[in-house]
Amino acid sequence: MLVLRWILFVVCQILPVVWCQNFYDNDPNIIELTPRNFDKVIHRTNYTSVVEFYAPWCGHCKQLKNTMKKVAKSLDGVVQVATVNCDLAKNKQLCAQHKIEGFPTILIFRPPKIDITTSKPQHLPRTHAFEVYMGKRKLAAIADFALSRMKSYVKKLFGLTKLESVLKSSPRKKILLFSSRGDVSPTFKSIALDWLFEFDCFTVQNEKLAPLTDSVELQDSFPEIYKSLQSLIPTQRKSKTSMLVVIDPNDDKMYVYEGESVSKTEIAKFLYEEFEVKPREGPLSERANYLEALKKGDKKKTRAEGKPKSAKKIVNDEL
Repeated sequence: MLVLRWILFVVCQILPVVWCQNFYDNDPNIIELTPRNFDKVIHRTNYTSVVEFYAPWCGHCKQLKNTMKKVAKSLDGVVQVATVNCDLAKNKQLCAQHKIEGFPTILIFRPPKIDITTSKPQHLPRTHAFEVYMGKRKLAAIADFALSRMKSYVKKLFGLTKLESVLKSSPRKKILLFSSRGDVSPTFKSIALDWLFEFDCFTVQNEKLAPLTDSVELQDSFPEIYKSLQSLIPTQRKSKTSMLVVIDPNDDKMYVYEGESVSKTEIAKFLYEEFEVKPREGPLSERANYLEALKKGDKKKTRAEGKPKSAKKIVNDEL
């Protein structure tokens, strides 16, 4: 009888822990949030976030579990995916604050649009608006909805006829993507987010390129950039692949990215090594180290200032 009582006692102690156990602690692409890190992860960023509020005992939450893992993998590098276990006592108030009345509930948090011509990095608005996702609980539906809520700081150029005025619009260096596609990829949008306030981002479709025969102002103001573009355009306008260059209007110089792949991770390395500046977010940033530590459950603080930690290969990487 004493043995039976002891067994019952142990079971009663273990069961609440099992029922409350987080779904996604070991997922490399999902952050389990708590009141301690919620604000820093969700509101102190220019990224859109998908947050699932769930309870481990909930049948519908269990059914959604694999889908959320696929959503997180497909959005890796462009949209944050996080979760809140509302069964944990420490998370109860967080769930109540967001008026969670049933499980699972998916909220999409959208950052405010920033006017980079007047705002300063240290004075950015921090509160993100959020909305309840009411669509189908399928991979494509959730991912597409989240991507539609991304903020874009990439400006499309319809040729290079107005490049001279673009280069004079601000002293910041310009990242210019000669793109093989007509739309702006989520990856390039996320690059613009990572380097906000450091670089202005533009894209022009390859087939829109034309010789700079009438660009007298560009030639007069930026002769070396003009010369570099003149040699690049004839080949690139016929190309089926994308090419990225960085234009420095202050030094009248163009830098061509010559990596093996036009990827977010490799571009971050190129920009850091060429210009000795760190991104605010994304690969090689201190924030990326912080988020990676959260995903791994590492309670240590992010790495000290200095040479950035090597970036992991992210899924949503190609432009």
